[in-house]
Amino acid sequence: MLCPNGSLEYEDCDMNPNVENGLMIITGTRFKPLIPDTVIWWIRFTVVGISNQSISLFGIISNTINVIVFIKLGVKDPMNVTLLGLSISDFFGCLTIMWYNLCFFPPFLELELPFIQFAVSYLYGLWSHMTCARITTLITAFVTIERCVCVTYPLKVKELITTTRVTVVIVLIYVLNIAFVAPIYYVNYYDWLFHPLRNKTVYTLMFRKNRNEIMAPSQFALGIIIPMGAFIAAIASTVILVHQLKKNAKWKQGATLSEELGKYSSQSKKPPLSSSLPSTSPSSSATSSMNRLTSRDLKVARMVVIISTLFLITFFPSFVTTCVCFIYPELLLGGSLVSVTSIIYYFLYLFETINSSLNIFIYYKVSSNYRNMFIFTFSFGARQSNSIN
Repeated sequence: MLCPNGSLEYEDCDMNPNVENGLMIITGTRFKPLIPDTVIWWIRFTVVGISNQSISLFGIISNTINVIVFIKLGVKDPMNVTLLGLSISDFFGCLTIMWYNLCFFPPFLELELPFIQFAVSYLYGLWSHMTCARITTLITAFVTIERCVCVTYPLKVKELITTTRVTVVIVLIYVLNIAFVAPIYYVNYYDWLFHPLRNKTVYTLMFRKNRNEIMAPSQFALGIIIPMGAFIAAIASTVILVHQLKKNAKWKQGATLSEELGKYSSQSKKPPLSSSLPSTSPSSSATSSMNRLTSRDLKVARMVVIISTLFLITFFPSFVTTCVCFIYPELLLGGSLVSVTSIIYYFLYLFETINSSLNIFIYYKVSSNYRNMFIFTFSFGARQSNSIN
């Protein structure tokens, strides 16, 4: 993918390619940048090359640990299956964005390599990361809905949510996103092309005919439908889940108060005072429903709320940007404000990487099963033979 003006940056060119011998070559229209090149260079150096790269490396390590721990915990529990699928997508999300960051790191861009750095990041970095990010988005929304159902209908949860069904859903999420991105990998491909400025042949990105028409459905699905739908579903499920947790806390408080009043009344040889306090005693149906919520269920629900909250915070800027770009096409790649959009997306990718890297702290802090297995697996000199409770 070469620009006739000699630039190696796709934001310097429009994205309306011309057909030459069956290949699509980008034309060289350059928009006047709104942000000085020096500012862009330093943002790439600090945000992309140092901050995001460091967090990506940590995310690769942390999600490798997560995968090991969840496999050791076993895949009979639906929640373990879901979090294992989430950890795998986060791992590859961090891995692909790490390659993208390297290709846009200014010192690496200045090297004369046998390939165009930013071009090879388009499929191997950008779209691969976007696919993983969408998988993470859908799994996060699904796990939030799953826990919402568990807390709302605890008597039917074993019938509704089984390991087999959860596994099928996770696999379908992966297959769906790969199917949407497949046309993009078809119309964009890599080949060797002569570089006039370097005076040699380089490995770069090429386009097939009807590229824009073929890519449009995939871009609309991966860029708008999936992230917006999952984001809204995650918000709604999180709100319901928080409400149910507060409701359960109030029920426990009322049940405890009734029990204490009953003990006090029996000791005083008086009629139970709880009968005069109907507001603190739950109904029989509510009682049976609440009793089915074990302490483990509540801990898992709280953990999911934290995971979902982290996701909503880190993906909210991306959600807003997607809406704005949909309204103002000038912010899209190839538009007149593309230099501004590029910098915005450097920070959006940073937020996404943070979301994919920090779950290990949530698992370790909230889940005793995860914490015990983590200690058992990685504390080589102090392993205990007792089973994980």
